[in-house]
Amino acid sequence: MASDTAGEPAARRSPARVAACVLRVLLGVVFAVSAVAKLVAIDSFELYIFSYGFVPLNVTFVLARLCIAGEALLAVMIVTGWWRRWVNLAVLAVLLLFSVFLCYAALSGRDDSCQCMGRLADMPPAVSLLKNAVLIVATLFVMKLERGGEESRWPAARKVVVTLAVAVGLTVAVFTISVPDSWMFGDEEMLYDKELLQETVRERGLDDGHKLVAFVTPGCPYCKMSREKIGMIAKRHDLDTTAIVYIEPADIGAQRFMDLTYGSRPLVVLVADGTPVGTCHYRNIDERSLAGFLPKQ
Repeated sequence: MASDTAGEPAARRSPARVAACVLRVLLGVVFAVSAVAKLVAIDSFELYIFSYGFVPLNVTFVLARLCIAGEALLAVMIVTGWWRRWVNLAVLAVLLLFSVFLCYAALSGRDDSCQCMGRLADMPPAVSLLKNAVLIVATLFVMKLERGGEESRWPAARKVVVTLAVAVGLTVAVFTISVPDSWMFGDEEMLYDKELLQETVRERGLDDGHKLVAFVTPGCPYCKMSREKIGMIAKRHDLDTTAIVYIEPADIGAQRFMDLTYGSRPLVVLVADGTPVGTCHYRNIDERSLAGFLPKQ
């Protein structure tokens, strides 16, 4: 009996155990980096989810942050080694599920980055599938090498409480660091020169029917994302794209553009028969409002 007891620490410190521990920590780091990268590039991640049209825009804001919080929680659980068997199975399930989604994206002709590493790496579906395959193999190795190993001396009840606290804490942290746009921004109006806008709309023949007129500038990342967001909404609701007009400084002159917008961009204005009836910016573009205002194809 004494020899068995003396042999346990040595077994735990065997090269296989050490390799499994190192590999497990590396897996946790990958998940942690992925979560942080998505949070830093949350706008792009939201747009990527919304581009598939599975859920409304406001739901996308919440879903994106829940995905990040879940990924961060997995990272913590992987590194600590708690609930090892169930966490490893959860990691495999997440990787396999996301791989199925990536196959769907590839078969649909999508070759844009899946945003799994935010702006750190441009990963089209094929590259991300390869990354997932490596992570799946690494997880299977960890499961094999750590089979039967002791996880923690903590009582199960205490681990449950701490795990739930960590889950809630991470979720609150994500939603605090990056508050969903729909929670922060309402229907506040943007400042602009109304007379100059009406004059511009009239001169450009946009004073008949319902129009969305967006004042944007080249190189502005939020202007670019506004175009993408509006385009996705138009496609999803089969809106008449001829009723969506983008105006840049080169179209009306830089000085007039600045005088009209007061230097704010993107400035999105809803125009009914030449009269502005509402404005929005990138953060408070409302899918339902646009779909109800603009004409269908």
